[in-house]
Amino acid sequence: MSGRSDTVNGLSLQYMCLTARAVISVLLLTFVITGSSQCALAESSEVVIRIEVEDRSEDTIDRASRDALQVALLKRSGDRALLQHPAVEAALASARTQLSLYQFERVGGMTRFVAQIDQAVVENLIKTANGTLWAEARPPILLWLVIDDPAGRRFGNTAAERSLWERLSETFDALGVKLRQPLYDLSDAVLVSPDGLWRRDFGPIVEASERYGMTHLLLGRLIRLSDGRYIGEWVYRDVSVERAVSIQADSLGALIDPVITLAMVEMRRQYAVALTTDTDTQALRIRVHNVVTRDDYRAVTAAMSGIQTLDHVRPVAVQGDTLTLELQGVGDAETLTRLMASRTDLIWVSSDPDSDEGLVLTWQAP
Repeated sequence: MSGRSDTVNGLSLQYMCLTARAVISVLLLTFVITGSSQCALAESSEVVIRIEVEDRSEDTIDRASRDALQVALLKRSGDRALLQHPAVEAALASARTQLSLYQFERVGGMTRFVAQIDQAVVENLIKTANGTLWAEARPPILLWLVIDDPAGRRFGNTAAERSLWERLSETFDALGVKLRQPLYDLSDAVLVSPDGLWRRDFGPIVEASERYGMTHLLLGRLIRLSDGRYIGEWVYRDVSVERAVSIQADSLGALIDPVITLAMVEMRRQYAVALTTDTDTQALRIRVHNVVTRDDYRAVTAAMSGIQTLDHVRPVAVQGDTLTLELQGVGDAETLTRLMASRTDLIWVSSDPDSDEGLVLTWQAP
């Protein structure tokens, strides 16, 4: 009798577990059907740009509006050529109409024009110009600098290079990429010497860079002449490519432009994604495992809806603990994986749409 009771209880427990899972699936499926059929993108965030101005005249407002919109476009795309597109030129010409709002503020005796721009406005302009958008996950670049002057070869970390570093850092930041410099301390000096940098001995340079957790490197080998001119070479290197450009510069700007072009071409090739429209892309379907509760469902759909460039995230079905979503606005699976590279809560099981499994992720709740 006790054996039968145990069996019955076991079956009852099994039935209860199956029923509970079925109820959860029904609840989630009901939420899919009765909820919005399209999970809209997360509410557009406002980009805030501050521009120093001398007065509050109408001409100043027009100029500052143009500058603010240009700053937002470059920060989002990293592409200076984008500003030459006719659609972007037209938007810049009437930049004031592109702003959500603007105001002035006084800080430390200076007047600043403060512009708020809807992120969607910026992205739509980039899309219209057939431009690209920075992916969320893009690494900083570590700059190693060696100077050859009459006193000999040395690390480029003295006061004489301060203005060069500041201009480089500001220019990279304006294009959406962070530039870092090593400490040039004893730990660095154990592995890297000025002569080693000059020889482009990347074995020790890469090893020294591991201390900073960086694999995207810039090496500047500069000869500073007595008249203030520079000659030398910029080298960009990461795990997959090495590129170099020789320079002869009679000004700071002429020294900086070649390295910006060199680094941004490679960074955008790896970390910029094309914006697409509903008419030129097919919807992607993905399956997400381990979606057990309604909170899981909400978290997954919110996470996917927040991915850059996605126009629509539509829940399609729930089967067991697997949620199927249809994504619109991303060109292909490769682009989607790049856009999601920074996420630690959605792990790829299969990122090949042509495989038997298709596109599959696992949800790992924080």
